Amino acid sequence: MAKRRPKQLQEKSLRVATTGDIEVSTYLEIAKEIGGEQPTAPEEAVSGAEREAIVVIDFGSQYSLLIARRVRECQVYCELVPHDAPWEKIATLNPRGFILSGGPASVNDPNAPLAPAYVYASHLPVLGICYGMQVLTKQLGGQVARAQNGNTAMLSCT
Repeated sequence: MAKRRPKQLQEKSLRVATTGDIEVSTYLEIAKEIGGEQPTAPEEAVSGAEREAIVVIDFGSQYSLLIARRVRECQVYCELVPHDAPWEKIATLNPRGFILSGGPASVNDPNAPLAPAYVYASHLPVLGICYGMQVLTKQLGGQVARAQNGNTAMLSCT
């Protein structure tokens, strides 16, 4: 009985070994080409001085990388930075808005991480997701209380 070669050796592989986001993008481009879509010409690179970014401030959520990837999938440049990143690092990104990620802490915990003052001083749009929304609420004078079920509840904001 003749030995069969493994299927992966029989077919030409289109796999490109690289980091996750680039690898997924490569697969999507290959699928589009197979489907008959013509590749588009790459856009001209934008210099660092002209580039604008959405800054995703990471409070330790397991979804912070996913948030950044989803923003990039919308063809928007973004950077994921820790919650204690200094303004000097952020200013070079020429931010156009901020996303405050979720995190495992409660804003009512002692020493809970908060958004840096430059987020508010910039007067740029801010989106808070989960813990990020709690941070916005607390730092802008609202109250954050634990829900009866321990996680979420409908609250009225005035």
